[in-house]
Amino acid sequence: MLICKIAEAAETSPQALLKIYRCTVCHSERDTLTGPAWANVAEHYRATPRAVQIVAGKIRSGAHSGGPWHMPPHPEVSKADATTMARYILALRP
Repeated sequence: MLICKIAEAAETSPQALLKIYRCTVCHSERDTLTGPAWANVAEHYRATPRAVQIVAGKIRSGAHSGGPWHMPPHPEVSKADATTMARYILALRP
């Protein structure tokens, strides 16, 4: 089933990719859920050089921060899809 979802992701919008890869289970555009709101992620990285590469890397490799929950790695997400999702997330405004 995951292989079908990955195949579907090949030519899909960033919003659809975020749903296909189940990012919306823990994140949303504006509301903090288990993970931070994407608008907050965008604000955090606003002035960071290479922000797209950093966020795309965290999508694929996971992240450990100060909160009680950690983002697990998602190696099933291609580099291209992770970059597409990161660009979308970083374009959001709070």
